[in-house]
Amino acid sequence: MQRIAKNRMIIPTQAIEGLEDCRELPHDYLLVGQGGIYATPTLVQTVLGSCVSVTMYCAKYRWGGIFHALLPRIGDFSGSRTRGDQYRYVDSSIWSLLREFAKSGISAKSLECKVFGGASPLHQNCDASAGNRNVKVAMEVLADEGVTVSASSLGGNGGRKLFFRTDTGLVLQKRFIVTTCKECKTP
Repeated sequence: MQRIAKNRMIIPTQAIEGLEDCRELPHDYLLVGQGGIYATPTLVQTVLGSCVSVTMYCAKYRWGGIFHALLPRIGDFSGSRTRGDQYRYVDSSIWSLLREFAKSGISAKSLECKVFGGASPLHQNCDASAGNRNVKVAMEVLADEGVTVSASSLGGNGGRKLFFRTDTGLVLQKRFIVTTCKECKTP
């Protein structure tokens, strides 16, 4: 079964299931450097460019975790850290979420993990771009910790808006379209 939206876009049923009852859920909006574990059903939103978000979901407890990280490695910026800054960095964000799940006896291998972001909005399609470095670190740390990534949407030139339902692990994303610059003729 499919639904037709007002703009005549066909929406598959699986994209709608689990969302119709979201209006009653508490909503949380993550800014850069924020994240955590949600033990109660919550709809978490965030907007990403070169930043990275990783969602983790435990089906047994129906808990979800998510963060919005700006920079790749905490060790690269040791002089500018402050207490509570762990969600500003991709590596320490992953370690923080895994540590919080572990406190409740939830192993890294039992989590469903999804990775998003890492765009290069300034058209820097090279390994040194902020987005590419964030993605590389996320994938390396997750692999090192034994976490399997079940889905991802990474790179590109446009940003993303994420909607994460913490009690089901459902993630929906809206991609932002980047148009061509008339003066420089680059997409």
